[in-house]
Amino acid sequence: MEMLPKESAQFVMSVADHVTIDTNSVKELATRLKESVSLNEYDLKKWKSDNPLHPQEMVEKSIDHIFFIDSLNFSFWPDENQDFSIDGEIGYWALCAAIKRALNEKIPIINPEYYSHIGFQQLRYLFRTDNGIDIPMLNERVSILNENGAILIKHFKGTFVNCIRASNSNAINLLRLIYEYFPSFRDESVYKGKKVTFLKRAQILIADIWGCFEGNGFGRFDDIDQLTMFADYRIPQVLHYFGILKYSPILLEKLRQNNLIMNGDPFEVEIRSASIHAIELVREQLMMVGLNAPNSIQIDFYLWGYRRNNSKQIDCSPFHRVRCIYY
Repeated sequence: MEMLPKESAQFVMSVADHVTIDTNSVKELATRLKESVSLNEYDLKKWKSDNPLHPQEMVEKSIDHIFFIDSLNFSFWPDENQDFSIDGEIGYWALCAAIKRALNEKIPIINPEYYSHIGFQQLRYLFRTDNGIDIPMLNERVSILNENGAILIKHFKGTFVNCIRASNSNAINLLRLIYEYFPSFRDESVYKGKKVTFLKRAQILIADIWGCFEGNGFGRFDDIDQLTMFADYRIPQVLHYFGILKYSPILLEKLRQNNLIMNGDPFEVEIRSASIHAIELVREQLMMVGLNAPNSIQIDFYLWGYRRNNSKQIDCSPFHRVRCIYY
């Protein structure tokens, strides 16, 4: 791995052609977030209460549950506004609901011995929807589960817990281990001749374990603040809504037409890089005013929830549509 996500984003934004960051809007968002800091909106204990479909217990089984979720944490936006729905939930939460349903039915869905051999029809049944619309990319999800399960069995004695143990409570060590051993988490691109990384799912995997364990035990990472936000398609949409991300006319038109963008396209690389760098700038602003500033992970969690709670207003801003396994 040549550059971590933070350094990758800095490089891309130093030479980007189609995306810029409005510093005045960065300051305005930081001002808006000051109130949420004072209201203790970033308390790590809120991770579980805000996410009832996530694992709730601080036990080893929760780690393998989270690993399973984040192995499949990608590509939930619907084709032609046809949302798939599971137990009344849509998108990412539908995935979580399906896993919870399977566990309630005593199916060992989060056991690598089970999912390393899972087939298409089997997974399709476990992810059966309320409306008959399948979760996107089912074939790819089957392949990833087969691969990740086999890797855990071969290298980590059948549990992601041993990958955490090997990291020595260091988030960057764990990030590098995930990158090295699990190809489906290897979220990277080449931009103007340089390899850049985003590692959205790898970073959110670490952050979810940190949140579940409230920063203790298996969730204690002494350098957790070195991780960035998770460069997907929703946070860029929020940042564009707040006027932080500015797009060139050609890019804005492409987004408004809902044209599919390929993973690794320069447009996509710039949008994701700008999102990472913008959140770092927001955090710097919060630190400058002497606040006990939340880290980039916590700001991401807050903005993701903000978008969910204000989707009607925010959906007036376009988002980039990429159908891939990385986010």
